[in-house]
Formats: sequence, structure tokens, C-alpha cells
Amino acid sequence: MSCDLLVRGHVLDPGQGLDGALDIAITDGKITEIGAGLPAEDAGRVIDATGPGRHVVPGLIDMHAHVAAGATTLGVGMGCCDPDAIGVHSGVTTVLDAGSVGVANLGVFPAHILPAARTRVIAYVNAGSFAHSMPGPADVNRIEDVDRASLEKCAEHNPGLISGVKLRLVGPIMAEIGEDVIKVAKQAARDQHVPLMVHIGDFTAKTASAISRAGELTRFLLRTLEPGDILTHLCTPNAGRVLDPAGEPFAEVAEARANGVVLDAALGRGNFGYDVACRQAELGLHPDTVSSDLTALGQSFHSLLECMAKFMAVGYSLADVVRMTTANSAAAIGLADEAGAIAVGREADLTIVDVVEGDFTFTDTTGQAFRGSHGLAPVQTIRAGELYAPGWGTHRWGWLPATA
Repeated sequence: MSCDLLVRGHVLDPGQGLDGALDIAITDGKITEIGAGLPAEDAGRVIDATGPGRHVVPGLIDMHAHVAAGATTLGVGMGCCDPDAIGVHSGVTTVLDAGSVGVANLGVFPAHILPAARTRVIAYVNAGSFAHSMPGPADVNRIEDVDRASLEKCAEHNPGLISGVKLRLVGPIMAEIGEDVIKVAKQAARDQHVPLMVHIGDFTAKTASAISRAGELTRFLLRTLEPGDILTHLCTPNAGRVLDPAGEPFAEVAEARANGVVLDAALGRGNFGYDVACRQAELGLHPDTVSSDLTALGQSFHSLLECMAKFMAVGYSLADVVRMTTANSAAAIGLADEAGAIAVGREADLTIVDVVEGDFTFTDTTGQAFRGSHGLAPVQTIRAGELYAPGWGTHRWGWLPATA
């Protein structure tokens, strides 16, 4: 069978049980055949992805990032990334914008972002009407900011655009009436028949009473979330984490997971504690998914691939982190039938990545340095059969973290 493109190399797709030397044939943007020794002479183009440490994996999914570039003003609100800079040019074929904007400025997606993006972009709307465009750390400052009627109008004028609702448990109002805010945000998500994603980890809570209150709110949240909802920042070292002061998980964590709640380890610059992640791994409290929480500022410090390498430094295997950023992430955001797998008939979304051995230094949110023996660097991204070369990388020295 002839094909437009043939990719050959070590294929690693834990979700499909693939781990070995295979060829992938692609025609008209879709995978048409997978097997060993497919004839190269029948291909319009051949990509040889063989070599030490090189792997072909399903197109990576970053299910918590911020790509509403141009919707927020630098220096006033949170800066967002260009979706292709942290997407196809960073080894990622799908990005989910996790509530960068609220109903007041969600229109930036159909007007500007989606038409230009080569990366698949999924949009979650922030529960706060103006979201990160407002000065200060909080998205919701009054319960009225969660405007269900306006969200209904927004959905009506943007059919199919809103895939979820995002709430951040940050700011003074959460200490005051956080339970009420959670309930109204959850109802807003129910109105649209979409999941609720909730950010835990309140860096503004510093006193003992504020830290205790944040923990209470996280426990209430875990009891409120329903199957398919997402708790994000599982490994946060900030107030409101899922571990009690003794380092034991709240009972509600296991109950929520058993109930189908997704536990996402969005790292970002502010919500990854190495010691927290190690303790959770020791307890068997493994994240379902790994994501980057990249912003314009964070893009200068890390990438989704580096987030994966950090979890390898914690002790997870390459197969573990690939599963978390492909099959698990696709299932978590409702794309299990479209993305996250190398399978015949699917769109050809592939990431070719080098696994580089070395002595690398990483840094967590608290400033703690820790070492890992693997770095990950993109070699080529294939999105719907189209090839995209990687950019220079997130560090001034390229893709890999600093050597120890």
C-alpha cells in the first residue's frame, strides 16, 4: 500500500500496548497502517526516527496551559502563550486553554486564535467573567463574578466552543465563602454539560488559620466534584494541598478518584513541590495526567517535556509519563476517540522525542533543586500528517535542563 509519509522508529504508545520497532504509514493526514518493515519505496517521504534514545509517541497533549495570546494585556493580567509555540513547535499536538479568559473575552478564540493555530486547541472558560485580565491574584472577587446567565449567552453565541469551566481557589473570597463559590461554579458547568476544572493551591494563604481554611475548602471541593471533573495542581506545595500536615492524603482524595475525578499534576511555576510529588508517589497517589500550566512568563522556564522529565526524576518511567500526556489526557478531556493514540484510522498526531541521559538539575516551586538522569527534547511533531520542526526551546541553552 502506498502512503504519503512513512515514519519508522521505536514506537511507544502505552495506551495501545505498543513498545518496539515499528513503521507508521500516513496518507491524507490519517494513519493507514502500522507494522514492522513496511516498504519504504511505496512512501512519498520517509522519516527515519531510529537511533539511541529516540522514540515515536502519540502526539502529546497539554491539558492545562494558557494560550489566549492577545486576550490579556501584558503587565496587567496574566500573559498567555502562542498556541503553536508551546504546541506543534514544542512536541505537543493538542493544548487545552485552562480558563485564561472569562465570558467577557472568550470571543478571542473563534476570532483570532483558532483560525491561526495549527495545534488543536480546546477552550475552558474561566468561572470569573473577566478572568486573568483583572489585576490581583484572584479571578473571582465576588460570587456575582460567576455569572451563569452570561455564560449561557456566551455558549449560545459560540456553539461547541466551551469544553469546560475553570475555577481557581485563590483569593480572600475563598476563605470567606469558598463553598458557595464552588457550588455556583459547579452548577455553571452542569448548565453547559461540561466538566469543572478546579485549581487548588492558594499561594496567598500564609497564616496558620488561612492554611487550615484552604485545606477545609479542598476537602469540600473533593466531595463536590463529579465524574469527569478535574482537580488540577495535585502536587502543589501551597495551602490547600491534598495532604494533611502529617503528609497523609485526605480521605476525600481516594473517594473522589474512585468516583471518576481526574487528578492532574499541572506544574507551572507555582504549583509543583518535589517533596510533595515524592511523598505522593510513595503513597501510591499517582497523578492521572501531567500538564504544564504554561504562561508567557513560564514559557521561559519550562515546557511540557520538562514537566514529564521532572516526574521521571521523581521515579516515574518514560512509559508512565507518556501515558499521562497521551491516553490519560485524551480520556480526561473527552478526546479518547480522537487523540492520544497511534491507531489505524486516527488523525496522524505523532511526537518524535529524544530521551537524553545525563545528570540534570531541575527546580521546583519552592526553589528546591533536584536531580534527574533524563531530559526530553522534541525532534519532530506531526499534526494531522503535517510536519512541524521544534523551536529553539524554553531555555537559553535549548530544550534540555541544565546539567548538574
